[in-house]
Amino acid sequence: MPKQITDDWRTLNVSEVFAIRGSYPRDLRIFRKPDKSPNIYARFLPLPTEDPRPNQGRTKGGKRLTVDASMETTDPKQAAKDAVNWVQRKTQEFREALDKSDGKPFKSLADYWDDYFSSECVRREVSRGFTKWKREELRKWNADVYGIKNQLWAKKSCDLITPSDYKDYFSLLEKQAKKNRGTNGSGIKADAKTLINKLLGLASEDFLGHQFPSFPTIKKQKRQVTHIRLEDWEMLLKTVNDLSAGAARKNLTVKQYNELDFRSGNRINQRNWVDLYDALLLEWFFYLRSEDMKRLRIEWFKKVSTKKVICNLQEVKGNRGIHETEHYRPDAVPFWTRLKARRPKNGWLVTPHIKRQNEGGAENGVRDLLNYLLKNAIKTADLELPVGACSWTTIRHTAFRLTLEAFPQFGQTGSIKKFAFNGHTSEQMLRETYLNYIENDQLGDLARETIKVGKYTMVRMVNAKKK
Repeated sequence: MPKQITDDWRTLNVSEVFAIRGSYPRDLRIFRKPDKSPNIYARFLPLPTEDPRPNQGRTKGGKRLTVDASMETTDPKQAAKDAVNWVQRKTQEFREALDKSDGKPFKSLADYWDDYFSSECVRREVSRGFTKWKREELRKWNADVYGIKNQLWAKKSCDLITPSDYKDYFSLLEKQAKKNRGTNGSGIKADAKTLINKLLGLASEDFLGHQFPSFPTIKKQKRQVTHIRLEDWEMLLKTVNDLSAGAARKNLTVKQYNELDFRSGNRINQRNWVDLYDALLLEWFFYLRSEDMKRLRIEWFKKVSTKKVICNLQEVKGNRGIHETEHYRPDAVPFWTRLKARRPKNGWLVTPHIKRQNEGGAENGVRDLLNYLLKNAIKTADLELPVGACSWTTIRHTAFRLTLEAFPQFGQTGSIKKFAFNGHTSEQMLRETYLNYIENDQLGDLARETIKVGKYTMVRMVNAKKK
């Protein structure tokens, strides 16, 4: 919302008064000329390096003159909006004029975008995750306000991009991230940097020998991940079983499972609660990723002995190697025996009634259903958890964290490497995400048990006798 504008205003800074979103010079102003046309004018002063006017717009005395134009309206709000469009066009004209006078090619990031995106689509369209990649790449480029294409420097010749352009852009991304997620925007900064570098890679063939500017340092903001403590985890499982009317822990045949209460128009039903219970324990025993749940197939699991079941993921994240994952908790075997009895010999293992994307279903149908049921179960169990932060990834964090707490030997050199490999993750991730916090908690517990109580910090009971 614009600030209050008095009737006798003379000059207004567009950015400060109207807070119009977009990329434009911060010194852009609208003003009224006394004793002349009632229309409102706009003015700005181009950077000397981006000013094609003779002597960079300087008078004989050396003073640089602003660039002015009438907005042909008497409404300040409309004039401010028109001023933003005008200054963007004017800046583009100036940059093209400079390139033409220098005999340089005028090609901006926008000129390379179409070539990059079309060729990448051809290369990726047959690979897994293409839909998600396409959506995310278009968001980085097209998003209102913070999309790359909406930045002024993305429309100027690539060799004119400056470090300050990137600095201002990263400030915009950080502001957006703090507003939406309360973070410093390290993730979206890194994503934008990757895309820009890909476009500059194409540009390097046209600007041979040019040194493109470097980006500001991206400082990653490390936060402790949300996980569920053991007593709450057990309460969650009990709650889901209760919501299923006890069916989740029963030995059911395929026929009995299919006859459970189910309504396609209402996600809160008995069979869905059974599916959630099964999915929770698959995560608990095999440290799966959220994206794995929709891919899991019955035939990927095999009981190799009375004490061991293995999961052979045939599709994994990125280019990670395919290898068998084993469970470490002994109760995985009876769980798998019960789960397999209510499934056919092959097919989808988790929420089998949900159509996958290759079957005409939604891209994230399985994930969305599990997250919806999980949040409802947490609310019903009345757990002291930030429900909004509890997505399926929280269950993966819980499985890792509570295993490390139950079996500290996995945190030791040698064992941690095996544990990380088994869970399709890295030793560094386990240390930074779980072990450091576990060790800190343990140290805190030891300190509280060891340090003596202060003599004058305890509150004396009113009726306590004086000694």
